[in-house]
Order: sequence, then structure tokens, then C-alpha cells
Amino acid sequence: MSLFENFLMYELCFPGAVTGETEVECPYCQELLTVAVDDPMGEEVYQCCECAGTFEVDWGEGVVRYQTEE
Repeated sequence: MSLFENFLMYELCFPGAVTGETEVECPYCQELLTVAVDDPMGEEVYQCCECAGTFEVDWGEGVVRYQTEE
């Protein structure tokens, strides 16, 4: 197995682990967004550039959550 093959497997396991960004679908308008991933096992909040909807992604659990305004 070459070193390059290890990088491909790591990318598939952890979103954005190699490139620092990945694609996620906006839960409001279904627009495909390219987002930065700082911690592939943490939670991050994003805002859609099309509909301005805010949502949270838990990369560790693979869950997208709608944001509620407080």
C-alpha cells in the first residue's frame, strides 16, 4: 500500500482531514456548500450563502442540526 492510498482512506473517514474542507448540503434549501472543517470530530456552525440559514454540523456523530434563534 502506498503512502497516497493512506491519505485517501483518512479523507474518507474524517471529513476535511486532508484538505481542510468538505461539502455539506444546507438543511434549509439543499444547496451544496463547501465548508472548512477545523476539527473532524467536533461541532461547527455554518451559514448558507444562498438562504442565510444557520445550522450546526457534529462531525463526530455525522449529524446536521437546524439552529434555533434564542
